[in-house]
Amino acid sequence: MAAPPFAGPFPGQWPAPPVPVAPRRSGARWLVATVVALVVVAGAVAAVYALTRPSQNGLASESPAQIVQAASAAAQKASGFEMSGTGNFGSGVTGIDFKVRGNDIDGTLTLNGSSVDLDVIGGNVYFNAPAAFWTAEGLPSSATGDYAGKWVEAPAGSSTASAFSGVSSLTDISSTLENHGTLASGGTGTVNGQSVVFVKDTSDGSILAVASSGPAYPLRLSKTSGSETGTIDFSNWNSVPAFTPPPSPLTIPGS
Repeated sequence: MAAPPFAGPFPGQWPAPPVPVAPRRSGARWLVATVVALVVVAGAVAAVYALTRPSQNGLASESPAQIVQAASAAAQKASGFEMSGTGNFGSGVTGIDFKVRGNDIDGTLTLNGSSVDLDVIGGNVYFNAPAAFWTAEGLPSSATGDYAGKWVEAPAGSSTASAFSGVSSLTDISSTLENHGTLASGGTGTVNGQSVVFVKDTSDGSILAVASSGPAYPLRLSKTSGSETGTIDFSNWNSVPAFTPPPSPLTIPGS
């Protein structure tokens, strides 16, 4: 609590004592104090950053073969991930947007110009396709309306389910990475804001981007020449929940 103000000299009172004035600091000493404060703040910020930034995983100093091997091993151990991309992936597939958990898949693909919803759960294939898809597959126009825009089930082992096996191969990232030609270093950079190291397959020109901090997850696979081209981004590693089959799907006779 502050002392009451001095009311001024009255008869028999002493005058108020002079208020002490702090000695004025020189400009140089103020500058030194400011610099010291800034250094302390900068040090604290650097300490926080050091504690929160992802640790480097050492891949930048590894050989291209070791980087690919590390990415393949990380992908194989992961419980799930997401992948999306556009290009010419073969078999009429030009776009994908999948969540992958183990051998199960949930998402969409662009197949022969049609957007198809696709689930692969426990080997069973469920898909929901527009009329154009069924027409392109040779379904009579009289039957197209029975299946267009509806979930259809192809049981595991059926010929129809086998027709989608290429999609499962596309999501088997570990096997894809192990099937490579001559490898070369592609330097370092960033993908979607994350630091990566690049590896180039000189046999077909494809380029793999692998996270250079934290687990060695593949983050991008791209190819710009040849019959199969495109770019696929990988994300949300180990963050994909289990899938549930769509309710009451139709079954294709003789599938």
